[in-house]
Amino acid sequence: MKTKLIIAATAAFFIAGCEMTEAERAETRKQIDKEAARHIGETSITLRDGRKITCLTYRDGYAGGLSCDWHNTPQPK
Repeated sequence: MKTKLIIAATAAFFIAGCEMTEAERAETRKQIDKEAARHIGETSITLRDGRKITCLTYRDGYAGGLSCDWHNTPQPK
């Protein structure tokens, strides 16, 4: 019985509609963009063969990462 009650409560939660208005959605996007701008940067890396690759860097405390656009990088000569 408890399991059916939990399933029903969960379904009711999702059906209830926690929809955001357009103004709320726009404000949320602004906050996300501000937060992302603090942690994401753009850089260009030149390889030994002279090719330049555009990369995004992510830094947040001790965590970080690098994502490069290899698809639009010219092939080596």
